[in-house]
Amino acid sequence: MKVKIKTWETLEKEFGLDEEGDINCSFFFTKDMEEELPADRIIEVEPRIDLIDGRKYLFENDISLWWVSDDMIEQIIEE
Repeated sequence: MKVKIKTWETLEKEFGLDEEGDINCSFFFTKDMEEELPADRIIEVEPRIDLIDGRKYLFENDISLWWVSDDMIEQIIEE
């Protein structure tokens, strides 16, 4: 599944920053995550569901593994 992630500015306006400077959405969005996004902000994720967090998405590349929440997604590109 491909999704487009919202811009840092949009996420900051919606959720604000925590004391460490990360975006305070369902799963924290960090500066490291922001730096790893491609210019078009489109990434491939694997949908997951769990009983505690509900729907979430796993992003994995050669550098990192992180969780994406619905509130980080601007647009679903391809399911």
